[in-house]
Amino acid sequence: MKNNQYSLADIEEAVSAGVLDREAYIALAQYLTNHAPEAIETEKFTLFRGMNDIFLALGISVLSIGWFILWGLFSNSASFWIAPLAAMIGFVLLAEYVAGKLKATLPSIVIMVSLCATLMIYAVMIYMQAIGTSSEFFNLDSVWALGSTSINTALLVAVVGFTFQVAFFLRYRLPASFALIAFGIVGVLWSLLLTAFGQSLNQYIDYMITLTGLLLLALGVVVDTKDPKRVNGWAECAFWLYVIGAPMTIHSVAALFDAAALVMIPVIIIAMLFSLILDRRSPIISGLIYVGYLANSGFNQASIDPSITVALVCFIVGGLVMAFGFGWQKARHIVLSPFEDQSWRRYLPPS
Repeated sequence: MKNNQYSLADIEEAVSAGVLDREAYIALAQYLTNHAPEAIETEKFTLFRGMNDIFLALGISVLSIGWFILWGLFSNSASFWIAPLAAMIGFVLLAEYVAGKLKATLPSIVIMVSLCATLMIYAVMIYMQAIGTSSEFFNLDSVWALGSTSINTALLVAVVGFTFQVAFFLRYRLPASFALIAFGIVGVLWSLLLTAFGQSLNQYIDYMITLTGLLLLALGVVVDTKDPKRVNGWAECAFWLYVIGAPMTIHSVAALFDAAALVMIPVIIIAMLFSLILDRRSPIISGLIYVGYLANSGFNQASIDPSITVALVCFIVGGLVMAFGFGWQKARHIVLSPFEDQSWRRYLPPS
């Protein structure tokens, strides 16, 4: 049975295909916006549409595990080189059907990860052969040993993985690809820095995490502004950049300053305002973790019983989460109402 529920993004595709007139689409979108409930959910997050997607993802996961076990059994034989090519072709054909035709997000993520892992391992095998560190046939243990010790190999893996994720997104337009694209950006940047400066960078790891997190948040804002009404899919891509960038930034700042209250309180306030302005909950969730931490520290300094402290922290954090959940749109309206006439306001979701 076909799904008869359609989003504005689906109707937008019909307009692009020439099935529906652009003026009719605008009128329909305006009508739906005007008649939508006040507490409309604008931050959509769809991993699966039903149990069938979970069923498919489970099956593909088991097949992928079986494939990697089988690959390991082909050690020191010609099959070790040939089997991955056949597996990658199989994964691509599966992706064409599951990601291209069914548009099933969760199973597509499993295919994407399995195919990317196979491709990256194969790239390391070719690199090992090129630099002459192996015999003609070898095994996964030797590939892993080189990959875990060589900075050049880490850079190769990061570049191959990042390129693959970008290509996968361009082919299937799967928003979840942006999660691994974000990790790819991190991997490429860090690998380049490690290649240039070596292990001396380890002492600056918290600074690197902070700057990378800020970069991902900035990229998320850029992508988000391409879809302020959240109908064409770009907003869901930005979602993944916030999910990864916000914790990286806030947690690394906490690590740099030992979660000192004088630093974390302004950071939490900035995270809350950032979340409200952009209508994104990821930064505020990361910030609320440190609300609990600061509250716990305060209660401990006041010599309150540890059991009561845990209960009070739960009440504070839980109450804040519920308050934001119930009053999110009203809080956004209060924050943004003074700026309704500003030109930049059109890049943000309506409040």
